[in-house]
Amino acid sequence: MTAGLVTAFSIVVAPVASSAPGLVGLDPDTSISDEGRVGSAGFADAGKGASAAGFPGTGDLADATGVNTKPDPAPDPSGPGGDIHAGSIIGPDGRTRVNDTTTFPARATVYLTYTKPGGATSWCTGWMYAPNAVATAGHCVHGGGSSGDWNYGFTVYPGRNGGSSPYGGCTVDTKYSVLGWTRDRNTEYDYGGLKLNCTVGDTVGWYGMRWQGASYDGTLIFSRGYPQDKPQATQWFTSDEVRQSDIRQLRYRLDTVGGQSGSPVYMFGCEGYCGIAVHTTGYSDHNRGTRITEQAFDNYQSWKS
Repeated sequence: MTAGLVTAFSIVVAPVASSAPGLVGLDPDTSISDEGRVGSAGFADAGKGASAAGFPGTGDLADATGVNTKPDPAPDPSGPGGDIHAGSIIGPDGRTRVNDTTTFPARATVYLTYTKPGGATSWCTGWMYAPNAVATAGHCVHGGGSSGDWNYGFTVYPGRNGGSSPYGGCTVDTKYSVLGWTRDRNTEYDYGGLKLNCTVGDTVGWYGMRWQGASYDGTLIFSRGYPQDKPQATQWFTSDEVRQSDIRQLRYRLDTVGGQSGSPVYMFGCEGYCGIAVHTTGYSDHNRGTRITEQAFDNYQSWKS
């Protein structure tokens, strides 16, 4: 972990629903978990930026704990996660299939399945950012807004490749998002995280993470995930550059469709690769991801502890 890393501080209060009146005045970046824990990250080092280093992993499952190496085969989910339009193909489709998902960072990119409160099964993409933690979209963990609720029954498959799960599967201990999503359903706060019941990241590695206040315009970026329009649970890669840096979102022409929600938007750096946004949304002429701001960075560091 590089110098300048901001340490997050969580304030834990009594369990409370994400739409409760007591949360009305809290900052949208305030963390909330499915167990009702509400916290405020400490934003101490404003302005310059900070990063957390990535790790390529050892590739050996013996180095991880809590992994189910032979997860029970499950029926394919009925549809990709959330009801957000997760992407669009802009011009010729620039995605290519990742045939070997046992290399890094393909193996640190995860296919995650879950059940919605109404009983429908879904999937999203996520990315390891610690030995036991996954970053993904907020709408992959919670329906958003006062009428939404937490999804459940998650299984995380690092480096999934069709019917093959080369690194088994892990269950989830705690789900996280922020009030800007669970209370307000504001797409600028559409980010979430999963604390796992395993340390599979020691085997498959994890992406670094970075925030900066400066523009990313023109930066070469990459993404990979599990789209709905390709063979089930196959991983696909694409690249572009940042077209516009908004305060809480990045705009790009990475080709994406449903199922790729939660995919890493990453660049070179962080001793390997730096996640700088979480892919969430598609439009006709560009796609968007929730930017890793200082507040989001602090929350993610808190959620892995």
